[in-house]
Amino acid sequence: MEIRNDDPGAVQYGNFMNYYQFNSASERVKLLPDKDIWLPAVLEDEKRPYLVLDVGCNCGVFTQMLHSYLEDRLQRSVQILGVDIDERLIQRAKEENTCPGKITYECVDVMNGSDFETVLSYLHSQERQKFDAICCYSITMWIHLNHHDEGLKLFLRSLTHLSELLVVEPQPWKCYQRAEKRLKKAGEVFPLFLELKWRSDVEKQIDIYLEQTLDRRKMFESTPTKWQRRICFFR
Repeated sequence: MEIRNDDPGAVQYGNFMNYYQFNSASERVKLLPDKDIWLPAVLEDEKRPYLVLDVGCNCGVFTQMLHSYLEDRLQRSVQILGVDIDERLIQRAKEENTCPGKITYECVDVMNGSDFETVLSYLHSQERQKFDAICCYSITMWIHLNHHDEGLKLFLRSLTHLSELLVVEPQPWKCYQRAEKRLKKAGEVFPLFLELKWRSDVEKQIDIYLEQTLDRRKMFESTPTKWQRRICFFR
């Protein structure tokens, strides 16, 4: 049975089973930059696969499109690990995986230390210290709402340490307000919502934290999606 949009579990963590019915994966792909942004100025080894971690991959629809997009643009092999907190979404992703040798899906809560070992094990299995790119599309709000400002900082810090390129599509504050209303309607609340310090300027705060604290440089910012979200690339 599919999760409805008013299911408390989905509304709390954003793991909607029918996400891509109202947020087109193909429209997001159209906003992605060309290969110069994805690749470093100096390539260490052009023959090794380009390694990507897709955090919050849902049922894998966008992950598979991203894989095709990158292989076409970069003209090299691409390996992607897609992770999501929801076992049902990961099961669907595995069942519909058209590139099982190149795309791997695992059920992982990235805020859980023992779960995160799955990501590290995958990285080590590829004999790599970092991913070439880590993608976080429309997931920062859910981390923020469930783990407070410090949890979001930890999330960004942890992924920054494991990536050459960090791709972030943060949700604006109005999305937080809508998420809070939906959860209240479902009879639940985000207990940390009123305690958040990063609020109306949350997108700006994420940029500042990545650039000033984590020493990242913004390489690209897309035009807004129809949901008014910007896809930002930090190297």
